[in-house]
Amino acid sequence: MNNSIINIVYCTDSNYFEHVGVSITSIILNNKHNNIHFHIFLYDVSEEEKNKLQEISSSIFLYSIPLNELNKYPDIQNHKVTHINRSMYIRLSVPRLLPDYVDKFIYLDADILCFGDISSILNINIDSVVCAATADSLDANNMLQNKKRLSLASEKYFNSGFLYINTQNWKKFDTENKANQILLSPQNFNLLYPDQDALNIVLQNQVAYIDVKWNYLFTWMNNQEKESFFHNKQSLPYFVHFTGARKIWYQEHTGIAQNIYCFYKHFTPWSNNSLKSYKSKMRVNDYRIYAKSYLKDKNLINCIKYYSLYFLYKLKIK
Repeated sequence: MNNSIINIVYCTDSNYFEHVGVSITSIILNNKHNNIHFHIFLYDVSEEEKNKLQEISSSIFLYSIPLNELNKYPDIQNHKVTHINRSMYIRLSVPRLLPDYVDKFIYLDADILCFGDISSILNINIDSVVCAATADSLDANNMLQNKKRLSLASEKYFNSGFLYINTQNWKKFDTENKANQILLSPQNFNLLYPDQDALNIVLQNQVAYIDVKWNYLFTWMNNQEKESFFHNKQSLPYFVHFTGARKIWYQEHTGIAQNIYCFYKHFTPWSNNSLKSYKSKMRVNDYRIYAKSYLKDKNLINCIKYYSLYFLYKLKIK
């Protein structure tokens, strides 16, 4: 048995709270012999929902975020990232707000599921850096585009949905204030993914890049791989990050990934909640993506319907 504590942090509001519960459950079920403490920073969540989360484990600690911590940030108005909200900014202040005994922790986004024993994180040395992270792309050209867009000196660009953070080094480097200076004057920077871009600018030489198995992005897979990927237990990553707006927890997005999500959800206090529809969240591009998907499945009626809607909304925007 591994007695060393692994600290894991989530930041959320009521929109993602249930999904945090599912993510935590996936970690617990794959790490029965590990001592894991979960620290959840939250706002706009009812007492009833908080109680549900704490039913999952006695090692879940809740921290209410004062509104003044969030009010300094602008609302996110970026059509490309409509699925993110201000709760993402909380991660910047976590090292300042955590209890002093937490010297290192894993930060996770809510749209991440665990597929294995994560105790080897304790073997990753982050004593001389602010954090460890994984590359945001498997394609060198994509990395280069982000480097150019943000004028980075570093050749690499990381995804901030998983970060293994050295608490003291984060504070010593004044990471929170440096990132805020960028976020609060975004007109000076070409920010597509606000806090992720800001952290990439600030931490250019302060990151240890680790194996992408710690944060394997779902959007790296094509449709066929999204079905076959999860069958080989031996090659599964520690964490799969279900990136993109079309989340597996929406009823329209069927497949093995959604089945796995529902399996873990079954062991949470939200097991009886039915999956919500994605329809109210639809963006113009989603209609085109759905149309292509229906075309592949030879469902021509739906293919024509969604292509027609795509062109209709595209014309409206113009």
